Amino acid sequence: MRKLRWGVLGTGKIISKAGLAIHNADNSEWIGIAGRNEDSSKEASMKYGLPPKYSQYQDLIDDPEIDAVYIALLNHLHKEWAIKALEAGKHVLLEKPFTLNKGEALEIMEAAKRSGAQIMEAHAWRHQEAYSAIHSILREGVIGEIGVMCGHFSFMAPPDSTRWIREWGGGALYDLGCYPIAWSRYYMQAEPEEVDCRLTFAKTGVDSRFVGTLYYPGNRVAHCSAALDMMNGSSFELYGTKGRMSVRSVIEPNSVTIIAEYGGHTQKWISDRVQAYISQVENFSAAILNNKPLSYSVEDAVQQMNISDALFKAHEEKRRIALS
Repeated sequence: MRKLRWGVLGTGKIISKAGLAIHNADNSEWIGIAGRNEDSSKEASMKYGLPPKYSQYQDLIDDPEIDAVYIALLNHLHKEWAIKALEAGKHVLLEKPFTLNKGEALEIMEAAKRSGAQIMEAHAWRHQEAYSAIHSILREGVIGEIGVMCGHFSFMAPPDSTRWIREWGGGALYDLGCYPIAWSRYYMQAEPEEVDCRLTFAKTGVDSRFVGTLYYPGNRVAHCSAALDMMNGSSFELYGTKGRMSVRSVIEPNSVTIIAEYGGHTQKWISDRVQAYISQVENFSAAILNNKPLSYSVEDAVQQMNISDALFKAHEEKRRIALS
């Protein structure tokens, strides 16, 4: 079997899942990892059993042995290094949030078009069996036509988390709000026409809490919220013309259980913490190796940032914002 050869930029905690996923994906090979300097690169290489080949990010991008780059850097570095990787002809899996705004996302899209390389936003939930299975259940009409969705994601970020640093693209909307926003787009099967938003700010200047409303065609709405200072929670509710579906995640150290309840039925999907990341890597690699479209286009990521921009603007101007 042909394998896509991967390099990883970044040495944060997410690599313990995303990097392991590359190791375990049947159609992928993890060539190396690069940190911000030689010491961090060497330390990460030893941790994951890789040869210490690089002293900085650019060294990895310049390596002709690498076909694709997984970028898991701080949010404010996404645009710079995604473009550099694309310009070097590398395919890119870019950790969420894709960028800090729509303008940056468009720059990445143009770089991808110029280079001919492919790029996709990394949202591992999209490759988790439960979410597509729930989508199929809903298509059967078990709750009728969806009119309202309420989604929430939160956890207690430690005081030393990079999520509290404004200059690095921290904040609840960027880091956690992207989940209920993306869930609503997926299950509404449409794009919002207008948005409203209110943010609560921490002393560091980043939004610690996000509450937003997305207005969809047909007088449908999605209420989305996220917080960096509330107990762990990941759930959404769908209200339809025939019933209601409730979906929640139970996250344990070694497993994730997603539970859907509707019309007197309960369904559960249990997987380890890495499986969704493996599926994401395998799907991405299969598309590249077989010259087929990616699971989600770069245009999808641009639209996600367009919505994020509008939500920030809605808070600043204290009014509902129409999306372009």
